[in-house]
Amino acid sequence: MILEAMTAWALDPVPATILRLSLAALWLGAASHKLADPRGFEQALEAYDIAPRAALPLLGALLPFLELALAAGLLITPTRPAAAVLGALVLAVYGAAIALNLYRGRRGLDCGCLVSGARSQISSALVWRNGAAAVASLAVGFLPRAARVSGWMDTWTIIAGTAVVALLYLAMEGLRAAAPRVPRTG
Repeated sequence: MILEAMTAWALDPVPATILRLSLAALWLGAASHKLADPRGFEQALEAYDIAPRAALPLLGALLPFLELALAAGLLITPTRPAAAVLGALVLAVYGAAIALNLYRGRRGLDCGCLVSGARSQISSALVWRNGAAAVASLAVGFLPRAARVSGWMDTWTIIAGTAVVALLYLAMEGLRAAAPRVPRTG
């Protein structure tokens, strides 16, 4: 009975791979953004006012490498479950830090996200996005995969699907970053 229930929840290897590659790309992009502007990231960390100021240089230096490790860990089968859990935990901590500052009424903070060259403010949408990404990370790490032979069409579907997810993510981030600058009417 339990085996049947688990099999019913088994992911087809194609969408599972698209999800896994998309999460790895998310971590890679996040790390790249932080490594490209380490001082800006450290300022964003300082603005959150959660960690002790003395720890900010260390956090600013280590978090990008943790994110790179998470990206690599999702791509390597033996490390995937650990990377999935750690990734979900990191996303939950990021989401909690954003939620705490929203609760404090500090909505003008730069999120420290991967919108390069633009100041992107925190919002409740980021809390939800991090929650959804954390759940996706756990799914990648723990839902069983359906066993089937993959063919060339699967490869192209994975490439196209991952590109579409990345483009949709970037479009949503761009819209979210631009939203505070759009005048409200009505």
